[in-house]
Amino acid sequence: MFNQKMPLLEYHWNRLTFTAAMISAVLPENFNKASLQNMILALAGANEEVRNARIRLQFYRKGDGLYLPDSDELGFSISMEAIDKNRFEPGHGLKAGMRNDCFKGPSMVSEIKNSGALMYVLAAKYARTEGWDECILTNHSGQVCEGISSNIFIVEEDKLITPGLGSGCVNGVMRNYLIWLMGDKVTERNIEAKELEEAEEIIMTNAVKGIQWVKELNGKAYSNKKAIQLTELLNSKLMGLAQ
Repeated sequence: MFNQKMPLLEYHWNRLTFTAAMISAVLPENFNKASLQNMILALAGANEEVRNARIRLQFYRKGDGLYLPDSDELGFSISMEAIDKNRFEPGHGLKAGMRNDCFKGPSMVSEIKNSGALMYVLAAKYARTEGWDECILTNHSGQVCEGISSNIFIVEEDKLITPGLGSGCVNGVMRNYLIWLMGDKVTERNIEAKELEEAEEIIMTNAVKGIQWVKELNGKAYSNKKAIQLTELLNSKLMGLAQ
């Protein structure tokens, strides 16, 4: 949330309803995009009029049944963490590495975001041990999948390349918006690990931070020209901020 506005709310809502349908879950009664927005703004008002924040919306199955739920109805919680930025910023660059023994394999649920985050926790702890800001995960075929909490793009000339959903990556909101925004300048395909070292830039995307760029991977330094351009474009398109 920037200045109490939620960029990409439509994309978040679409992912939410898609996920509910995929797992045969039923959204709460009277829960819709407008009511969600109103609840978030009410929460912001109850917390000293927070204007810029990271919003976490978490659903859980209600009722009993353990692995065989006796009800498909969902409950939910909304939490809010204030941040000090009111626009997307590309940051100062990430030092990244790869972990090749923690695979993200494709499956019928690999593209949805769920609370089973053990793999990402282990990747994040490993990154901290190695002195990295980001850990890039691969699938069982050794192809690039995603980051700890981000989708990944590489830059080749004026083109962007990102792993397709068949790689096992999360179907991220910012990923989807960037694919729509850039049109035929984005290609979805398998990315081999060696291509990262050959790329002009490596970009990580998520809905909270927007565009983040990789400054260093395996000792190689990368530029950030495209990351800066895309960040300016996001701020212009989503919030009407002048470039």
